[in-house]
Amino acid sequence: MRLLISALVVLTVAAPIAQGTNSQARLDSIVDRLTAGRNRSQSPAERPDPAALLTELRTIDPATLGAERAIDWKFAQSILVGRQIAAEHRDGPMGDAAYTRMLREQYLLPYDAPQLWTYAWNEFDRTVAQLDALAHEIDARKTWLEIANEEKQHHPEPSRMIEAHQEIVDRARAHIVKNDLMPLPWPERCTVVPRKPTTGNNPYYGNFSGASSRPPAPDGTLLGEWQINPFDPSWDDATRRDYLLEHDWGVILVTAPHETYGGHHVQIMYQMHNASKLRRLVSTPMFTEGWGLYNEQLFQETGFFPDETIHLRQLQLRLWRNARVIYDVGMQTGRMTREQAIQLMVERVGFLRWAAEAEVDSALARPGYFIGYFMGMSEILKMRDEYHARMGNRFTLKEFHRKLLEIGSLPPALVSQALLTDAR
Repeated sequence: MRLLISALVVLTVAAPIAQGTNSQARLDSIVDRLTAGRNRSQSPAERPDPAALLTELRTIDPATLGAERAIDWKFAQSILVGRQIAAEHRDGPMGDAAYTRMLREQYLLPYDAPQLWTYAWNEFDRTVAQLDALAHEIDARKTWLEIANEEKQHHPEPSRMIEAHQEIVDRARAHIVKNDLMPLPWPERCTVVPRKPTTGNNPYYGNFSGASSRPPAPDGTLLGEWQINPFDPSWDDATRRDYLLEHDWGVILVTAPHETYGGHHVQIMYQMHNASKLRRLVSTPMFTEGWGLYNEQLFQETGFFPDETIHLRQLQLRLWRNARVIYDVGMQTGRMTREQAIQLMVERVGFLRWAAEAEVDSALARPGYFIGYFMGMSEILKMRDEYHARMGNRFTLKEFHRKLLEIGSLPPALVSQALLTDAR
């Protein structure tokens, strides 16, 4: 009898362990195929079918996985839902049902399409009210847009545009270190370089290329590059004027924290070192772009900007990302036309017409991507408040940022789940 009881105990303990091991192996197999689909050299026929992978994934009970792997399971599901939606809606507006599915199942946000439309407009009006109040403090005789347009006349010497950006990047790194905002655990360097034009459409400002895009230096230093379109003195007068208006000191001071320290440059290094293969190889704009915009806000809160006119430019650039939510949900659900979106950017945000057209067309080409900036930032700020409330006097920005970055570039709801579970 004792032998029988012992055997039953062993079987009772071993069965869940075996089930969990099997579930982990099956999840690993799905992750391998999901991440193999990142290979752009593959033809569409060679890429894994997201619907088939999603069906297979859902046969795994996440309760049989550990807490960390259960989050990977949810992240994998959100990725595959996103790929499925993208495949089903390559052309034309998505409509309310598909857009709501994207919000709730891909980005894990607590909104449907009509709710997001209302939220985005409310936030837009709130930011405009902040701009109006700040403009009144700076110069009560002028509107916020008049002050912003005057500030845009102040730019670096055109021939030193790359060097001017590098100076601000170096100051941003020093600001992180001085204020103990987040750990920089690895030897690293972020350099501003002239961007080389490519075939097809080129971004009018430039782009960031993280340390994962190139080998480290011989001494192991991780290398990020902020690639800026250089000034060309052979341009005609109108092109030179437009370039300088879009490369003023204000936009440089606000954008450097987004692209370099502590935005994309820092986030990418943490992603490179994530223990989870899925989190190391895949990310969501709801975190990566939200983290970038959050850093613009963080650097305002921690005193990086030299005066209130730069603060006003920061709010204007936040208004732009807020507008992205409005016209993304608006154009994809029939609430707004392309021309209305362009007019919003020109008349309410202060964009030049050509820049507004390029901006809106980018959103049409990538439905849902550009809402990640404002919505991601908003969710990170909510997370910060909740984490602060739980930690009380133990809260520090450095520890909060470290935990977020180590968890990974997941939908904020999953980051929050991991973060707050650990906040005891």
